[in-house]
Amino acid sequence: MAYSIRICRIFGIDVKAHVSLALILLLLTYVFYVNKPPFGFSDLQNPMRLIYSVAMAVSIFLAVLIHELSHSLVAKRFGAKVREIVLFIFGGVASIEEMPKEPKKEFAIAIAGPLASLILSLFLFTPFRFLRLFGYFNLILAVFNLIPAFPMDGGRVLRSLLTKKYGYIKATRISAGVGKFLAIIMGVLGLFYNIWLTLIAFFIYIGAVEEERAVTLEGLLANYKVRDVMTPNPICVPSDATVRDVVSLMLKRKHLGYPVVKDGKLVGIVTLKDVMNAKEDDAVEDVMSRNVVVVSPETSVYEALRIMGEKKIGRLPVVEGNRVIGIISRSDIIKLAEILEIFEGVKKFESKRE
Repeated sequence: MAYSIRICRIFGIDVKAHVSLALILLLLTYVFYVNKPPFGFSDLQNPMRLIYSVAMAVSIFLAVLIHELSHSLVAKRFGAKVREIVLFIFGGVASIEEMPKEPKKEFAIAIAGPLASLILSLFLFTPFRFLRLFGYFNLILAVFNLIPAFPMDGGRVLRSLLTKKYGYIKATRISAGVGKFLAIIMGVLGLFYNIWLTLIAFFIYIGAVEEERAVTLEGLLANYKVRDVMTPNPICVPSDATVRDVVSLMLKRKHLGYPVVKDGKLVGIVTLKDVMNAKEDDAVEDVMSRNVVVVSPETSVYEALRIMGEKKIGRLPVVEGNRVIGIISRSDIIKLAEILEIFEGVKKFESKRE
């Protein structure tokens, strides 16, 4: 997530704070500072009043971190890679690559967060005022995340329960539909009672749409390899070419990025961004990007799309035996998905007619 700062590393997982976290921490501190007991500390004298207010605001996000860490550790146990945990204005999100699709594994990962929050809340309902309030917020976190709507844990729990009967894609569509319906209800209620509820509803609705779209896309592309979609024998630029040569090539071919080769082997990639501020006589090897992300012709198309999204790049060289045999772009994949989606719609229409 952009505009995030790494704050620590736990169990090999980077924990980052988004800039929006500062805003919500200030807001929460103010809420605890002015509210009366049991949900605030306005009855205390400064500096304890301020100290408790700040500590409680930070503690809420500590609870979120424990919640997301629980998801992450269970996911790692099942072999998934966890890139990072980001804390932001709406809570936290664990970036888990290749989330297991087996119902039992998805259920275990999804339920781990609410279960950890629930256990914390039970242990923290003590006579000590600060801990009791912390326990109360952990209980809210557990219950709220069990709402059956993406991107909440409850949406994934619901999908895991439906997958055995309906299959992964249909189960996702059903769960997303439930989530969108609940989001609309929450959004309308928020307009009358609390605008914050409307903002959360918007977040839930977008999450449901994105999850449904991602799974549908994965389903459409499941049987396709990079070999099926790539542009074979792409134009490559020799490493001793000049920036002038690259600009001329871009103007002629209308492509904004080219693999750079030396002795027939891939050594980099040069894009419009690389040559924009370079001198015309500069050698390509002096301005190109050397950290090239590549895929093999047998890589799945959906995996290639995921890599592009993660690395924020628009194209990937296809390499076999250190030699460039093709190139695949995000637009190539999106066009394929659009065509497949149209054909799928036609098939459904024809089956209904029959």
